[in-house]
Amino acid sequence: MSMRIYRVTVGRPGEEPRTLQVPSKTDIQAGDAAVAAMSEGDYILGIEEVDDPYQQTDAMPAGTQSHPDQIT
Repeated sequence: MSMRIYRVTVGRPGEEPRTLQVPSKTDIQAGDAAVAAMSEGDYILGIEEVDDPYQQTDAMPAGTQSHPDQIT
């Protein structure tokens, strides 16, 4: 499985949502990767795969359950 780019929309009640781009193999791991770039009190509002030829991201990929400290 190859690395893909996801746009994760995050926000807080009463504030304008913002988007983060993260690399991930799955949409679930994209949420995990976004947590590193989120602020305290942020919620994940949406996750969608995007086609970004430049692969610009705001966070590193998340690890796996068996190796949480290793990027896969």
